[in-house]
Order: sequence, then C-alpha cells, then structure tokens
Amino acid sequence: MKKITLALAVALASGAAQADTILGLDASAGVWMPSYTGGIGKDGFDIEAFEPSEDNITFLQVALEHPIPLVPNIMLARSDIKTDGATELGEDVTFGDITFPDATVVTADLDLTHTDATFYYEILDNWVNLDIGLTARQYAGELNLSGELQTETIELNGYLPMVYGMARFDLPFTGWSVIAQGNGTGYKGDTITDFTAKVRWDFVPALDFAIEAGYRAMTLDLQELDELQSDLEIKGPYIGLNLHL
Repeated sequence: MKKITLALAVALASGAAQADTILGLDASAGVWMPSYTGGIGKDGFDIEAFEPSEDNITFLQVALEHPIPLVPNIMLARSDIKTDGATELGEDVTFGDITFPDATVVTADLDLTHTDATFYYEILDNWVNLDIGLTARQYAGELNLSGELQTETIELNGYLPMVYGMARFDLPFTGWSVIAQGNGTGYKGDTITDFTAKVRWDFVPALDFAIEAGYRAMTLDLQELDELQSDLEIKGPYIGLNLHL
C-alpha cells in the first residue's frame, strides 16, 4: 500500500511539473505615473509649457511560454499613454500645417498609446533568468491642438522594430526578485528607448502571485514614423501585480 501511495505521489508531481513545462503564462498589470519633458512638433515646442497632466497610465503585459525548440515565446503588451494641458503662447508657433499666433491659448491632447508584440527566447531559466528577442511596436495615437480660431491634428500611426531584453535575478528563499526589462531601436531616423527596473515580491507563493514596483523611463525621438515629430522623455514610478502559472 505504501509503495502504491508513493508511486501515485511521484506520478502526480511528475505530471504537474510536466504541465508547467509544457505551457507557462506570465501576466502583469499595473499603473505608471510619469512626468513629461522635452520638445514636440517641428519647432520642438517645450511640452512643459502645456503643464501636461500626470495621470496614471495603465499597463498590461501577457507572455506565453512553451518548450518547443527554435520556436520563440510570445509576449503582448499595451500602454495607454495619454495626457493633456494648455498654455498661452508667447510667440507664433507652428504645429503641423497650422501656425498658432502669439497670445493664443492652445489646449493640447497627446496620445502615445502603443501595443507591443514580442518574440523572444529564454537563454537562462533558473535563479538567473535572461530573455532576448525582437519587438514590433504599433503606435495608434495623435496630438490634437485647439486654439481660439484654429485646430490641428497630428497623427502618430505605424510600426517600429525594436530589440528586447529582460534579466531577472531571484533571491533564493526570500520570494524577492530584481528585474530589468527594456526595448530599444534606432530605425530610419527614429530612436526610442523604453526601460523598466523593478523589484518583485511573491507574497502568495502557492499561487505564484506577486506585487512589483519600480521605475519606467521612455525616450521618443520621432522624425520619420508619421506626422508627429518629438524629442520627449517620459519617466516615473511604476506599481503592479504579477501572476505566473
């Protein structure tokens, strides 16, 4: 009887381990609280003049992993980056094809929302985890400007290829991890970096449920992707939840 019970326990443990190996899911959701600096538009107008709102930005990331050789894992992520503000111009300023005259009060609504599809490989998978891959980032945003007599909409739509990397260091027997994750590109005159550094605490180990907090910094030097030209830096603290199955 003891031998049967032991064999059954081993079989169940082996089956659970095999199921985890066959397919894995890693999902994170959270909020990012950034500030905005830099220039926007052809003339590099200082975005801080608009006093852009520092609203919380929602963020979602889901990764699906498998053991099939040579076939990359896939991760989808989305960031809804939106802000607005207003300023009274101290000189004539051209946005897009419209020149807004001196002393005009201009309101601005900026949308830099984007979706990432990342294909990556696990190079290391133990207490040190290392992933590398490629990302296709799709922008679906715009800059809307409204003055007393004029309005202008500058589109930001298109795809950019990016290099992806992630390193995670698990602190044994603590439930804590340190993570660095980022994307970057220099493509046809456009340069973007998007980097997050964070710590993660697995506070419900039985469910692989964790809380994470850190800092995300993004730079956007856009010249050729679409109509919107910018040289922006967007950065601030980040907090979220993570589930790993």
